Amino acid sequence: MPTYTSNNIWGSNFTLFGDMSNRFHTELEELLFDCHRYSIDESFGRIDTTMAPNPKSYALHIKNTLAKNLGIGVGVGVAHTKTLAKLASHAAKLNAWKAKTNGVAVLDTPVKVDWVLQRVKASDIWGVGSKTAEKLSLLGVNTGLELKGFNVVEAKQKFGVVLSRTIKELNGIDAVQLKDLNEGRDSICVSKSMGKLVTDLNELKSALSSHVSVGAGKLRRFELFTNSITVFISTDVFRQSQPQLRKSIEVKLPFHCADSDVLIRYAMFALEKIYQEGYFFKKVGVIFNYLLSKNDHQQLNLFNDSGISNVNKKTTVSDEINSKFGNNVIRFGVQGFKQAWKPKDDLAPKSYTTNINDLPLVFAK
Repeated sequence: MPTYTSNNIWGSNFTLFGDMSNRFHTELEELLFDCHRYSIDESFGRIDTTMAPNPKSYALHIKNTLAKNLGIGVGVGVAHTKTLAKLASHAAKLNAWKAKTNGVAVLDTPVKVDWVLQRVKASDIWGVGSKTAEKLSLLGVNTGLELKGFNVVEAKQKFGVVLSRTIKELNGIDAVQLKDLNEGRDSICVSKSMGKLVTDLNELKSALSSHVSVGAGKLRRFELFTNSITVFISTDVFRQSQPQLRKSIEVKLPFHCADSDVLIRYAMFALEKIYQEGYFFKKVGVIFNYLLSKNDHQQLNLFNDSGISNVNKKTTVSDEINSKFGNNVIRFGVQGFKQAWKPKDDLAPKSYTTNINDLPLVFAK
């Protein structure tokens, strides 16, 4: 196995990353109309061409504003559809094209669109997964341009509505609405290696319940609901001298929900089923499966108030308080407070934007 030498090794500081993400999106919401937070570092929005008639100049203004106010570099893509805008953003950040694009790409004509599509793989297109790309390759579709020319009806029959929308978008037809952006999600996974090896069941419960709470928050943020939980645990695969164990179990709920307390209760039940004494566990995690949106039709459990139609009041209040005062200000008892299982953050960057004690000191004479 090769060895590597590094002078600087950094860990992760999710508080810092989350705060910078929120600042990033807040800045964009001042610069764009109809902003939609797609992920931690991606957002969709519209440029008002009556106020900014030159899209490329305004895209450069967005890029420079973010660099000035936040100190981060971004790629900005502008096009007539969301899929093409994603493609433009991808093109703007490619090292081979950076000298030409300066981090900004505007695909506002068919010639520009086709030029880029000819030079990217079909798998590089937003909405095309690796398995779909493999099947497309068997049909002779390998480049983005070949995907653009693929028959929409055939695509819907063989691959489903998501790919047919993608092809329409590549042809300049606005087919992906903001409400559709989460349709492709069929699961949410939350897992993290622990900072130490854990043998105690209660400590594993503390870690797992914290992961479930994070995952349930994502469900509510995306207005999704689950009725299936997969819990998994594993030992450290790099310590072969120790006994090895990897186990998982799926638990079905009698109703769809997104409430942390309900999901934690079922997850704890699942963990107790697969836990075994005598093993040193390195990782525990949860996967929420069979996700449904709020608008999906399904039968609700009439005897339970945690169904898909609403989220219970204590969950809503907890979300509001945690949003205002910081994550985990309110938490479940099973999560604990010491949380010794957490990864050590000795090497993580300081929380410069959220903790006054982490601010660098400046001495001036």
